[in-house]
Amino acid sequence: MTSPAGPASVVSAAPAAVKERLASLDAFRGFDILTMVFVNYIAGMKAIPFILRHASAEMDTFTLTDVVFPGFLFIVGVSIPLALAKRRAEGRTGLALVGHVLVRTLALLFLGILLVNEDRFSTAAAGIGKDLWYFLATLAVFALWAVVPKGAAPAKRRLHLALKIAAVVLLLALVVVFRGHGPDGRTTWLQTSWWGILGMIGWTYLAGSLLFLACRGNRTVLAGAVGLMTALYIGSRHGALDFLGSAGVFLNIGSLFGSHAAIVTAGMLAGTVFLPGTDTSAPRARVRFLAVLGTTLLLTGYILRPLHGFSKDGGTESYCLATAGVCCLVFLLFYVVLDIYKKGKKAAAFILPAGRNPLLAYLLPGLIGNAAALLGGVLHIDLSRVLWPFWQTGGLAGILNAAAMTGVILFLTTLLGRAGLILKL
Repeated sequence: MTSPAGPASVVSAAPAAVKERLASLDAFRGFDILTMVFVNYIAGMKAIPFILRHASAEMDTFTLTDVVFPGFLFIVGVSIPLALAKRRAEGRTGLALVGHVLVRTLALLFLGILLVNEDRFSTAAAGIGKDLWYFLATLAVFALWAVVPKGAAPAKRRLHLALKIAAVVLLLALVVVFRGHGPDGRTTWLQTSWWGILGMIGWTYLAGSLLFLACRGNRTVLAGAVGLMTALYIGSRHGALDFLGSAGVFLNIGSLFGSHAAIVTAGMLAGTVFLPGTDTSAPRARVRFLAVLGTTLLLTGYILRPLHGFSKDGGTESYCLATAGVCCLVFLLFYVVLDIYKKGKKAAAFILPAGRNPLLAYLLPGLIGNAAALLGGVLHIDLSRVLWPFWQTGGLAGILNAAAMTGVILFLTTLLGRAGLILKL
């Protein structure tokens, strides 16, 4: 796969920081995470249109819902060049950037493992209720990764530090007491049956960031890496990685570092057009680059479709490339409308809080569910029927119920953000 427009460029060494904040990137991120919240609320409901459900593993297709996770990965990719260029412009060394990437990766893996073990939690073995455990764990995460405001008074900084120390102690205690049930029914500790959404983002973020730093943002290298990652997945499907044994299974190399990492790398290619000092600083050049990149990815996905078909569960190469193309073209639409023509900024403003505080928006639904269960237990009321009265019936009523709950998440994200609760790994 060749670079879709213009010569390769060394972009990560740009001396100037990224001066513009892309409204399109924040809006696209907010749109994607709110869509995720919405489809999670309708998951399992009856009489839901197919386009809003995940396609089953045996179906050779993908739906709107199946594009949500690739959207996350593509946005991560777009953000990597911007974030690393900003830190480099602040004087960070290459070693410091690698350290930042590793710390952020470990945080994402930790959160991913915590969340994927929720269904395995054993109240009897742990000696604490599941809802209380996850409620406390989420509050600790909020405290640990809350951003300390710039220019905060010393007293406020000391308070934040005390809260972070308390959060670490609480999380350690919760991890120690965690117990769950394995597939064979035995009591186990935290396990990684899969890495979860945040864990998968963590591994692909690691692969993408280290690649970007190593090649210094060279577009030809990044485009070639998309091809190599695609080949890695295809090879894994045909036994090329069998020699890795349990390590290959544990890390799911073909999927995480192959097809899914290809989405992040495609996003990094898109992100390079917004860096200063490149050959794509003009809006027209950016539009042309993104249009060619998105179309190429989409067509390549369809061309490779006969190999393994479109499958979200399998993370097939055709599914990942095609959805990356869709995400690129949707991002292009956001960019043209919001950043070039400056239209619809007021209309899009309501989703920006979720786009600028995505981890908070991601964790709030679980926190609300845990809080509702705890409060309901105290009041001897099933509050889930109050919050989700149409979950059993589904249909239009269920969709509206999910939309209302998504609105609640957006409202709380906005409210907490204005109050100063910004989460950043």
